[in-house]
Amino acid sequence: MNPRKSSTSSASPTRRRRARYLGLEAAGEPVLLLAPRAWETTLRAGLDRAGHAGVRFRLVRVEGRRALAEVDVIDLPAARRAWGSLRAEGGAPAVASRRTWGTLVPAKVWLRSSARGPGPEASGPDGAAPPG
Repeated sequence: MNPRKSSTSSASPTRRRRARYLGLEAAGEPVLLLAPRAWETTLRAGLDRAGHAGVRFRLVRVEGRRALAEVDVIDLPAARRAWGSLRAEGGAPAVASRRTWGTLVPAKVWLRSSARGPGPEASGPDGAAPPG
């Protein structure tokens, strides 16, 4: 008999959902994306067209051109590819994924920063404007 007990968590693998929060921004005309319903419809259509109809997501919050979507960490790469390939064809706005967070608090800070001007991706490493 082995004196060490094995961990039950390692013996029975389960697929726990680990949420990630993806910051999305309308890269094209924002008028169609002001309503949460329009965001959901656009994002679902992008997943369906890319063959990822099984990917589950939840729209957490929308503010103007920006939105936060909750996606499982395993489905995140597929969602990024599908939503990044959306183009302005037939009036559908293009969507760009900006950042990913493991918790909701910094994601909400990024979302609120849209009203104050460019987000952190427009600044240099020390927070100053990029040279150029």
